[in-house]
Amino acid sequence: MRPYLVATALLLVALPLQGQSRKRRQDKEKITTEELADYGDANMGDVIRRARPNFYLVTASTNIGFTAPSAMQLDNTIYVYVGTQQEGDTSMLRFHKASEIAEVKYFKPGNAMSPLSAANARVIQLLPKDPLK
Repeated sequence: MRPYLVATALLLVALPLQGQSRKRRQDKEKITTEELADYGDANMGDVIRRARPNFYLVTASTNIGFTAPSAMQLDNTIYVYVGTQQEGDTSMLRFHKASEIAEVKYFKPGNAMSPLSAANARVIQLLPKDPLK
């Protein structure tokens, strides 16, 4: 009878720990509303730099050995979108506060879900909060 009691106690202790590990796991290509709430009125450039520095990383080009640019060459620019409207490069992030943004998404080149029509660039998309809520 005693081993069952010990096993039950261990199970009850482990369940809250399992829930906590899920909460800590972050999506590498998204910053959620809950995470943004921790940053208050900080500008989005600083928030992304701290929360997801991988958004700014540019991997080595895949066209090593080619001397002329090709149509398949990846663009190393990171474009910023607010909703579906392109605003420019990452310097535009400083004009947006974390408290005004509901979610941030990052799209790698070639991602069909990217709001950018030429899908060979990196995109950071800010989804603003609904002003009526």
